[in-house]
Amino acid sequence: MVKRVHFLGIGGSGASAAAAIAQSQGFEVTGCDLEPNNEFTTQFKSDQLLKEHSASHLTSGNVDILAVTPAIFSLDPNNPELREARKRGIEIMTWQEFLGKYLTKDKFVIAVCGTHGKTTTTAMIAKMLEDAGLDPTVELGAIVPWWKANYRIGQGKYFVIEADEFNDNFLHLKPDITIVTNIEMDHPEYFKDFTAVRKSFAKFESQSKKVFDKPNPELIKFKLKVPGKFNVANASLALQVGLTLGLDPEIIRKSLENFTGASRRFEYIGEFSGAKVYSDFGHHPTEIEKTMEASREKFPKKRILLVYQPHMFSRTKALFSDFVRVFKNIQTDEQSSRASRTKTFIMDIYPSREIDTGLVTSQQLVDAIGKENVTYIGSASETLEKLKPEIKRGDIVFFMSAGDTDKLAKTLVTAK
Repeated sequence: MVKRVHFLGIGGSGASAAAAIAQSQGFEVTGCDLEPNNEFTTQFKSDQLLKEHSASHLTSGNVDILAVTPAIFSLDPNNPELREARKRGIEIMTWQEFLGKYLTKDKFVIAVCGTHGKTTTTAMIAKMLEDAGLDPTVELGAIVPWWKANYRIGQGKYFVIEADEFNDNFLHLKPDITIVTNIEMDHPEYFKDFTAVRKSFAKFESQSKKVFDKPNPELIKFKLKVPGKFNVANASLALQVGLTLGLDPEIIRKSLENFTGASRRFEYIGEFSGAKVYSDFGHHPTEIEKTMEASREKFPKKRILLVYQPHMFSRTKALFSDFVRVFKNIQTDEQSSRASRTKTFIMDIYPSREIDTGLVTSQQLVDAIGKENVTYIGSASETLEKLKPEIKRGDIVFFMSAGDTDKLAKTLVTAK
């Protein structure tokens, strides 16, 4: 019997991928979001995508499962669709639970987790299996350029998943292989401290058949197209997985050498007034630090303009001292004829699933950093007009955030 599943929050980068894979496996799929039509939902027909949230979304057909984005339980517990599903006795679960219970059944699951690098490493492993002719199914939280999607439908036995620790989402999986890229404090809106983070990862590792948490053999020596030492470590973990699966070492090497990255991971967007514009998803102090190191390696003689949008009030507050340290230490070129080779503009905090209660502000962050080359630039609506006069031919403009700076980067390159 075909099950019908309705995704509450289908516009999300992960939920949309799960919905697409569910559809390929024979589920009847519908979904809703405040704005359901975006780059992640182009594979669905218009009548499958419903705007906003309404109990009527569950009354027009025999919905068997309501798969929801996890934040809905804490932020909108009286959501009309949740209430209607409970009233009708419809099975309610997070989309991650749905993926683990239904979509990975009878598959060889390769899960990639970690505070940083999991999207890129997932894409590396997926491409490697694809290049080896193993036809994997893949779910991850970013558009992969050669698929033009955040998922891949395969007929092989392998299922490669980007596994997220927030809300203990990854505990719904029991992987055959788990890759842990790194573990740091993050998601303070869910984890009370780093001990809680480590316990969550330890539990996930305990329910995995095999775990790789550091590159062994040694770091790869061949040249990658994606910059940064962190990507060397990511590729080394991918190599280890490939060798464990018995893939041809030459196929692994060629695949990793030709890997060009996922969207919003050091992604080149275009040009504005002779300056090159990049977009990156980094939103944790370590990600900022490592990505800026990589950008300096790639562009040693260029002036870099970093436009950073802090992501969530709780994260900004909890990691405040780390953000201050990183922005204070971003490399500058003292011998330059200009005041600084790196200039940073900090935007207003992107709230994501939070409400601004006055916990912390971007201006407070800028004041604590206390450097002339780090300034407050304001809201998303005013950032571009303030930024344009600062941009000079030959500059590298880097938009960094898990919020909406990617839209700003794309708007800038189309501006006159």
